[in-house]
Amino acid sequence: MRFVMKTLPNVAEHRCEKDRLDPLSPLEELLAAEITERRRLRRELDVRNCALDAAATHIIIGDATRPGWPVVYMNRAVARDFGYEPHELLGKGPSAFFPNDLNQVQLEGITRALSDGREARTEMRGRRKDGTTFWMGLFIAPVKDASGGITHYVGVGADITARLEQERTQRQLQDQLYSEMQERERMAIELRLAQKLESVGRLAAGVAHEINTPIQYVGDGVAFLESAHADQERLIAAYRDAFFRLGSGEPAASVLEAVRNAEQEVDLEFLRVEIPKAFVRTLEGVGRVASIVRAMKEFAHPDANAQSPADLNHAIETTLLVAHNEYKYSAQVEAKLGSIPEVICNVGELNQVLLNLIVNAAHAIQDSGKDASTGRITITSTAARDGVVISIADNGCGIPDENLEKIFDPFFTTKPVGRGTGQGLAIVRSIVAEKHGGSLEARSTVGVGTRFTIRLPINGRASATQPKAPRAA
Repeated sequence: MRFVMKTLPNVAEHRCEKDRLDPLSPLEELLAAEITERRRLRRELDVRNCALDAAATHIIIGDATRPGWPVVYMNRAVARDFGYEPHELLGKGPSAFFPNDLNQVQLEGITRALSDGREARTEMRGRRKDGTTFWMGLFIAPVKDASGGITHYVGVGADITARLEQERTQRQLQDQLYSEMQERERMAIELRLAQKLESVGRLAAGVAHEINTPIQYVGDGVAFLESAHADQERLIAAYRDAFFRLGSGEPAASVLEAVRNAEQEVDLEFLRVEIPKAFVRTLEGVGRVASIVRAMKEFAHPDANAQSPADLNHAIETTLLVAHNEYKYSAQVEAKLGSIPEVICNVGELNQVLLNLIVNAAHAIQDSGKDASTGRITITSTAARDGVVISIADNGCGIPDENLEKIFDPFFTTKPVGRGTGQGLAIVRSIVAEKHGGSLEARSTVGVGTRFTIRLPINGRASATQPKAPRAA
């Protein structure tokens, strides 16, 4: 066949012109068709090889019937990335590309998979000719003959070193971002705690003063009752003496005179009127102290992570009681508390929000030159469709337009050193918006006053983040 294929063209060249016009014999036609087909197949094979060599993907074909599974084909991308010439790798086994000392586990897995006729996907470390290594992602599939026997394996892969490095860098950035977020959260918690401690510390002197007045009532009442008790003991002694004298036969007139003198000496009528009043004043003082202490405990109670239903009207009243010394010399407070439902919230944090806004209102009134007779702080609470609205307004100095947009920025303050840190309103917004899913709005006019409006969802932050149901058409 090879001889005929080689000599057929020569035979054709020596045929005469007449012979060329004669039809070819069947054998000649068969040989010519086979030559044409082989040339077509060769062209297609050349095109395929050129296409495979042009690909950046690694393509390797190995002989699974020979020991060591030697390579029988590879495209140029394999030789280029491994730093070899193609002829240097043909006939060598996979260990030439992927040394056992770097890929023992992966090679064992690939061997098991291909022996079982299964595909394998893995990541392996390749070693270049110069000794450097890189990571390669590899897909390997067995090639079977008509009888189902495995004759070859085909490996398709690519250099994934850059991708893995990118993923490693991305993981590092994610870890760094997570660490920074944790640090930010830690700092936010510390700032909130520090601001709350600052608020409690600022209120300590005022609370002490608030407690001092009812304590004086209690002290004065107890001192009076002690004196009255001594007077009553003397009067009781006079009554006993009168009974003894009457029993001894002494005239009643003289005995009654002595009793009347004793009652006048202790001023019995005064005691009968003032002793009940002293008890009332003492009990009122004790009740006042108890209410202040209870309010302080509610205000300064350590925050719980979980939110629970709370009466915000009661929270407003508690905060007003605790902050009384902050505003009593600069403003009258008018609380218009409507009928509102309980709100899922962290009431301790909202106490801090209310305290900051009330204290800021008192300071704004002081800065405007007003006093308790002209200063006004108005607090209202109303129920909205799906939430609660709380408003705190004052008739203080107001906030200039250029500062109104900055008042919620951390560390921004117009107060003198020692009176404000610039954290109060930033923390207020953080508590209302971020922790409770609400909103905080400020409106102000210089020389007229400022109003802060808080809107909170009834069901807490979770309900504020849920998408609303579409309206019916």
